[in-house]
Formats: sequence, C-alpha cells, structure tokens
Amino acid sequence: MEQLIWDQVEAILGSGVRFSLASTGGGSQAGMWLLNHPGASRAVLEFQVPYGGAALAAYLGQTGPHGASAETARAMASRAYQRARAFDPEGAVLGVGCTAALATSRDRRGEDRAHIALRADHEYHLYQLQFEKGAADRLAQEELLSRVVVEAVAAGCGLTPMKSVLPGWANLRQAQWRVCAELEHLLAGQVEAVELKLDGSFSPTPVRRDRLLFAGSFNPLHHGHEGLAMAAAARSGRPVALELSVQNVDKPPLAYEEVWRRLEALRGRYPVVITRAPIFAQKARLFPGCWFAIGVDTAFRLIDPKYYRGGVPEMEEGLAQMLALGSRFLVAGRMVDGRYQTLEAVGVPARWRPLLLDIPEEAFRADVSSSALRAAEKKG
Repeated sequence: MEQLIWDQVEAILGSGVRFSLASTGGGSQAGMWLLNHPGASRAVLEFQVPYGGAALAAYLGQTGPHGASAETARAMASRAYQRARAFDPEGAVLGVGCTAALATSRDRRGEDRAHIALRADHEYHLYQLQFEKGAADRLAQEELLSRVVVEAVAAGCGLTPMKSVLPGWANLRQAQWRVCAELEHLLAGQVEAVELKLDGSFSPTPVRRDRLLFAGSFNPLHHGHEGLAMAAAARSGRPVALELSVQNVDKPPLAYEEVWRRLEALRGRYPVVITRAPIFAQKARLFPGCWFAIGVDTAFRLIDPKYYRGGVPEMEEGLAQMLALGSRFLVAGRMVDGRYQTLEAVGVPARWRPLLLDIPEEAFRADVSSSALRAAEKKG
C-alpha cells in the first residue's frame, strides 16, 4: 500500500468515528485498505459486498433493479448508517455506500461510472465519478474509485483528505443533501406515508381519514394546480393537501434528491402527503373516506380497463373498494385531444356515478400543463 493511503487510513482509524461500508460493482479495494491495517476494528464496524442483484435487494430490503446511480448509493449509505447506529447507539458514526459500473467485457449501455454516498447524522455527501469509456481498464478505474472512497470517508471523519490527482479520463462531482429520516423510511419501504406539514416539519403519522387530497407530480406546481385545489376545496368544504407518490405506474421511482427538490418548492404553501401508492385504489385504502381532486383526463383512465393490469375484474374490484371506503373524485375539465372536455364526456356507468362529482367550468378552468411548462422552460 502506498504510504499516502496508509497514512490516510491511519488517520481514519484514529478519528473516533466508526462506520459501516457497503459496496457493489466496485470500490472493494478501499475496504481492503481499511481492513488490512492494525486496529481496523477501532473504526470499521462492517464491510459488506452485496454484489449480485438479489444480494443487493436483500441488503436494501427492497426489490430491484438497483442500478449504479446516486439513489442506489444513497440508499446503501442510509442502510449502512442504520446498521452502524444499531452497533454504536451513542458514538459518532457514518454509513458509506458505493455502487459502480466499471469497464467490462460485455456490452453495456451507459457510461462507466461510480457513485459514493456518506450518510452522517444530519446530511448526505455524494460523490459522482464518471470515466471516459475505453480510456482506462477496470483495474485503473477500481484503483481511482477506491482512492476516492477513502478520501470521502476521511472527509466524513472530519479529516483533511488526500487529494488524488484525477487523470484526464475521469471527472468528479460532489453534492450535499440534508437528511430527512421520515423520507428515508418512506423510500426504504419502512412506512407507507409521511407528511410535510404547512409549518415545514415532517410527520411520520399523517391524518388518514376524511381528507381532500390532490394527487400529482407537481413538477412544477403552477396556477392550474392551485386553481383546481381552491375549486375542489370550495366544492367539498374540506381543506386541500397535495399528494405525491414516489412510486409510479409507468416511470422509475422518484429518487431522494428529486423528491426533496419538489418538496422544497411546495414547503409552506400546502401540506404535502408523500406516499408509495401509485394508483388510486391504493391511495383510497391508505386514506379511507378521502376525496380526491383530479382532472378529466384522469377520470377517463379511472374507468378504463386498459389502465389496469388485471383488466375489467381488477378495475371493478378497485372501484367497488373505493366506493365502499367513501372515496369521491372531484373532476375538473381539461383540454383532451385538442378540445375542452368535462365529466359529462367520460360516460360513467351508473354503478360508478356516485364516485365522481363535477367541478363546473365556471368554478374552474385553466388550460395549462406541467409538461408544456417544462418544455417551454427547457427551450427558453
């Protein structure tokens, strides 16, 4: 081992900070450097290498796939922190996660890359390494990655880390995020819902019954959302809360950083319930007796069997459950296929009509969409 690495590890082991480390796809040399040193147990609580997909899913307690991404590194660091805290309830601890897609002999989409995350008591530190494809072999990438892992751990221990000179084929970026334990637990599947309250604090126990929820992605929140929220509140007599699901039917789950970005834009404007429930039947079971504000485009999908994996039986079962739970949907008109349509155009079967209530055009109309706003912002 080079003297510089040896001295850095020596400082880490004497820092008084203890940590759990998990790596997959790369970065294992860093673990060896930390362990192949007298007195390693002063700082290293454990070093795990959940290399295969099933092993990584078991470590995280969530089904995959878990790609080489910042979110996977963060989830690994969060899990490692929980384990470190369990092993050392009172001391200074860190959780360290590393995931990588290094040079390989097989064809693989995407860049050669690695993500490292440190989870401390109140913040995450993220490191992203990108490697120019074909410019270095796997051993060279592993060497550099492991050096950066050691540097990151040193910084997390409050030390001045050694600064590796990056070769021309590598690029390093860093970021820092605040820790929200409630959001961590939600993303890890440990709870079903949390709430960002109007005062900006988080609650792990949202009020579950008889609410008015406006479900959406809110990327971004715009005047159409706010107008619908006001109209639905007036129609129902209930104060409105937004609902953001981190799981989506046809898109990847939202990452911690993305959820945090959207919540920061909503903080102090509305209460926001954050769930893992992508479909309304799941939302209704989580929040019995709740009413939902939706656009007519969503109402079309609500009673269309093709939007249910189980077809007509699954649709009818879900609608029957929602009706029995006291759910109601307040439906606002929207531009659909180039023309303004309302609940009248949906053609709701008589059995399900009690579920859907109209918000008349004179009470609310706003011809705007988040996707159009994002496209305009990107173009501008």
